[in-house]
Amino acid sequence: MKANVLGRPVWAAAVMSLVLLGCGGGGGGGGTGAVASVPTSGAYSWLLKASGPTNALQYALSLVHPSKPDTEYVIEFGSSVVTDARLVSGASVDTANRRATGLQPSVLVYIVGGDVRSVPTQADGTPPANHVQRAASTTACRFVISAIDYAQPANSRFIVSTAGPDGQCGTADDGRAEVAFNATFGVTFTPITGEAPLDVVRDPQTLAPRGWLYSRQVALWGATPPVTFPTRAASSPAVSAVVSSTFDAALVDDGTSLAVQSLPGGTTVNETRLDPAVTGGGGWAAIGYDASAFYVYRNSGTTFASTWTVLRIARASPAPTVLGTGTGLVSFASMGTGLLYLTVFTSTDNRLVRIDKAIAAMHQDVSPTTTLVSVQTGAAGVHQQWTVTGVGSQTPAYRIDMVDETGQVLYIADAGFPLGVVDAGSVLFDQSESRSAFMLASGYNARAFGDATLVTYDGAARVAYVAGALPGAASYGNNIVYASAIGGPTPFALAFTAPSAGGAVQTAGSQVLSFRTDAANTLRATTSVQ
Repeated sequence: MKANVLGRPVWAAAVMSLVLLGCGGGGGGGGTGAVASVPTSGAYSWLLKASGPTNALQYALSLVHPSKPDTEYVIEFGSSVVTDARLVSGASVDTANRRATGLQPSVLVYIVGGDVRSVPTQADGTPPANHVQRAASTTACRFVISAIDYAQPANSRFIVSTAGPDGQCGTADDGRAEVAFNATFGVTFTPITGEAPLDVVRDPQTLAPRGWLYSRQVALWGATPPVTFPTRAASSPAVSAVVSSTFDAALVDDGTSLAVQSLPGGTTVNETRLDPAVTGGGGWAAIGYDASAFYVYRNSGTTFASTWTVLRIARASPAPTVLGTGTGLVSFASMGTGLLYLTVFTSTDNRLVRIDKAIAAMHQDVSPTTTLVSVQTGAAGVHQQWTVTGVGSQTPAYRIDMVDETGQVLYIADAGFPLGVVDAGSVLFDQSESRSAFMLASGYNARAFGDATLVTYDGAARVAYVAGALPGAASYGNNIVYASAIGGPTPFALAFTAPSAGGAVQTAGSQVLSFRTDAANTLRATTSVQ
């Protein structure tokens, strides 16, 4: 249920500063066509498009409908500077099997110029830009908590960060605000003046969000003032962070130890404090969770001489088990079906560490510091392993291997560069990763994505779908080509390309493209803008 916002895959963060261009959106696109008929049903797909300096990109927003793949519907122009977005989808909620299936986009909520806005993603025969609704806020920065109600999308809520007195986002005086919808997805924005929530609490029977979790209490929605009940006594340290959470429990950190707060419904909370000798000190980060346990890691410091530790914390009878430890810095970690994958930097080498979740067996592949290997996992036991050689040089080389958990290579993308993970059509409430399809470019070269091939690899089906060749020399000459892709939960996905010159992504010549994540030879460019 992770989100790939602004088109930048998180596992690539460690090397993004070492490559000429990363993944992202792009500006403008296509020519302007005459006003034509607008789709009457079905879901639009969305795309954030970037322009400007690559270290300070500005994002625009457009929609494309599968029934009219030639037409781009502009929602926000590049000068509007979209800073974040979240897609809210409706689904059929299967409470017995703890999943939401058949996800269909309902509304996109996004932030532009400090204002939180919404645009419906279900077509109704009128231009979608006509239905943009605004909260009229001026300080919103980014979404920090998402409480999606799949059965009733209009009941979804969010917590956003807000610019503080200095007027800047991402500084020490940032605040928080709550964002909610009305029945027609109108947006309300309520600044939080007291303590801010740490996470969402769900109803374990219906799986719908029902309240906010704070440092010492839960506040339920639906009443003014909210109904509250305590989660921790005043004599105990206040919870400072929720490290990970499921539909019925939260793994929390107060700096002195981790604890599991079980939330079985009603106003009941059962907290189990974990051994402080193992879990004390704070700084824990989530790797993931499954039906039996939470998995977390921590670096003891910020230097290569630091020690890293990975824990499994049982959910039923909470207790920590050390699964692995070593010297160095964990830069990225992800959870597979039976394995955990860590990318670890040391002073003398880089390592891909694989840890068995059940028996604490650990294997390390050691590479020189000029080689980086990272794994982005999927829910089907098939994962994207990205190898970058020549890190720090003028000519780094890239390769993607799709691998299963035995290490078998199922597909190779030479000169492969990740473009993102396809949002799943079903959400698993008892597992932190629901996605299994990956978007990538094969043939990444000296002009970045120019003339590279766009591919979707479906890990569940173990099939690669080659969508087609991205624009290159014929469109952009010798310019470097910038690209991105956003896909899911439906198979109709969008991509973007643009020339980059002088350290900036150019609006002129940029292209919005569509493709399917479940079929080959489907890549096509939009030719008109509405």
